[in-house]
Amino acid sequence: MNNQKPIVEMTDEIDDELTDEQENILKVVFANNISAMKISKILSEHSNNILLTDYIVTGLIYRLMIPMTNDEMTQSIKEAESILYASSSDEEDTTAADTLDDTETVDEDLVDEYLNTKRKIKYNSCNCDICNKCRVCLINFGEFIPNDHLSTIYKNSIVETCEKHNLIL
Repeated sequence: MNNQKPIVEMTDEIDDELTDEQENILKVVFANNISAMKISKILSEHSNNILLTDYIVTGLIYRLMIPMTNDEMTQSIKEAESILYASSSDEEDTTAADTLDDTETVDEDLVDEYLNTKRKIKYNSCNCDICNKCRVCLINFGEFIPNDHLSTIYKNSIVETCEKHNLIL
């Protein structure tokens, strides 16, 4: 049984509990993650035989180190708001299994085994601007010094998650 509340109910609770400042921070973080997933998708489209996990981590690192343009930020915030403030009639109750193609399968034994093995994050060999910047970001991530508290939290969460899942940056 799914005990998760619909986004609308959560949004109503959030409205009651969060200040405007907190709500804005939530939107910005969500917008940042939406943009990072777009970068991850580009990496995936430009690659062969690299794990999706690597694309996601690289997209998050890219988004941390390469600020969004005003247009990207505006678009990502609009997308975040449309998801956060979606009405219940607009929502679809989907699970991860619902989003997989019929041809896609997940072998949990392979996933668990692979995550238990320490490994370096892989990247593609595409020479487009975004893929090149992603490689540079991966190389320089260890020395990157965030310029604000939220960026520091974001970087620390990437580092902690990679350590937890045996990914070497």
